This record gives sequence, structure tokens and C-alpha cells, in this order.
Amino acid sequence: MPLVVSFLLIGFFIWAAENVTTLLGAWQYPNQQHAWSLVHLGKISSWFLLVVISIVLVIEQRK
Repeated sequence: MPLVVSFLLIGFFIWAAENVTTLLGAWQYPNQQHAWSLVHLGKISSWFLLVVISIVLVIEQRK
């Protein structure tokens, strides 16, 4: 599996977990105060970027 696809899948599963936790009431975003709604799909790219940066930092630290 290509590395980019792996990072995207990790970002997707973090996004899915974020939806579950907001549904269960662990926290709420401002647009979820009156009724629950899905976390915006654009957050997947944020999680993807976080995974990429984390991996790069760990690899650079080990050199």
C-alpha cells in the first residue's frame, strides 16, 4: 500500500472516531450545540497533515 494512502486512511479513521466521540457527547463543536451533525469532511485533510508531520518529526528525530 502506498504511504500516502496509508496516511489518508489513518486520517479518515481519526475523523470517524471524532464523529463517534462527538455523537456520544465527549465534546461538541459550536455547530453541534442544538443537534448533532457530522464533523466536516475537510477535517480529514487536517488529520492527514497531522499524521504526515508527526511521522516526519519522528523520522528526523531518529537520525
